[in-house]
Amino acid sequence: MRFFVTLAALCCTLSLSAQIVVEQAAQTEQPTPPRKEIRQALAESKFLDSQSTVSGKVVVREQGDAAAIVDTNLHQEPKAINGYRIVIFMSNKHSARQDALATQQQFVELYPTEGVYLSYENPYFKVTVGNCLTQEEAIIMLGRLQGNFPKAFISSARIATQELTK
Repeated sequence: MRFFVTLAALCCTLSLSAQIVVEQAAQTEQPTPPRKEIRQALAESKFLDSQSTVSGKVVVREQGDAAAIVDTNLHQEPKAINGYRIVIFMSNKHSARQDALATQQQFVELYPTEGVYLSYENPYFKVTVGNCLTQEEAIIMLGRLQGNFPKAFISSARIATQELTK
């Protein structure tokens, strides 16, 4: 961490031009941290003023499976996306938990193919339903549900991609 602070301080006080090179480390080679060279260069440059220019080359060596991990994470699907759900129950009363479970059970009996989610967001118990990707989908679903759940409303939500494939 001190290396980066020192390098940042050097960049602020000097006009610094550097080239960054990424190399794959050999399996038998032990990388040596460049801190000694940088400290030595900084110690030797104590006579530099704010108009001086320092050129350098920074070499970053990868170790182990870093390249594979970065490559894997770059090509993964997002774990959740923005969407909408319909809130059919929300309460913070003493009986909120039991009422939420009863509402969840009632919804499952009426709409067995739709997803239903019970959550607790302090201080509220909430029952949300549906996995709507667009607001139009949510409005249509809300219209279908308002006969049985008149207090239902649309809420934005983060929807896990796994829930969309169910």
